[in-house]
Amino acid sequence: MSALFRSLTFLVSRLLAIGAGLCMAIIFLVVFCNALLRYALGSSLAWGDQVPVFLGIYGVMFGLSLGYLQDRHVRLGLLVDFLPERFREILFLIVDLSVVVIGVLLSWSGYLFMQQRGGMRVSGLHGAMRELSQLTVLDLSLFATMAPYQFALCLGGAMLTLAAVLKFIERLALLHNAQSSVPEGV
Repeated sequence: MSALFRSLTFLVSRLLAIGAGLCMAIIFLVVFCNALLRYALGSSLAWGDQVPVFLGIYGVMFGLSLGYLQDRHVRLGLLVDFLPERFREILFLIVDLSVVVIGVLLSWSGYLFMQQRGGMRVSGLHGAMRELSQLTVLDLSLFATMAPYQFALCLGGAMLTLAAVLKFIERLALLHNAQSSVPEGV
C-alpha cells in the first residue's frame, strides 16, 4: 500500500475521531450546563434538551464510519472465523461493496427526508434561533428547522461510503500483495 493511501486513511480516521469526540464533548457540556442551571436557577435552557439529541446523531454517524474504517464494528466472527481465509477475504470485499451501496442509499434517503420534512420547526430551538438572529443580524432560522439535523443522515451516509471505499481498497491491496508473494507452482 502506498504512503499516500495510508496518509489519506489516517487523515480520514483522525477527522472522524475528532468529529465523534467533539460531538460527545459538546453533548456533555450542554447537558452539564443545563443540569447546573436547572438546579441553581430552577430553569434550564429551552434548547438544552434537543441539541444533545441532534449532536448524538451526528456523533453516531462519525463513530460508525470510524468503526468501519478501523474494522472495529460488530461482526458475526463466530461464523466468519470458520471460513477458509481466501473465502473470508473475498466475503469482506463483498461486504465492503455492500456498505458502499448502503452508505449511498443512506445519504439519498437523508436527502429525501430533508426535502419532505426539513422545513418542520423544532419548537425548543425556534425562540433561541430568533433571538440569536436578532443579536447577530444573521438569518439563523434554518437551525430552528429539522433540516440541519436530518442532514446527519446525508453526512453519515457519505462518511460511511468513504470509509467503506477506503477499506475496500485496503483489503484489495492486501489480497493482491498476498497473491503476488505466493511462489509459483504452489
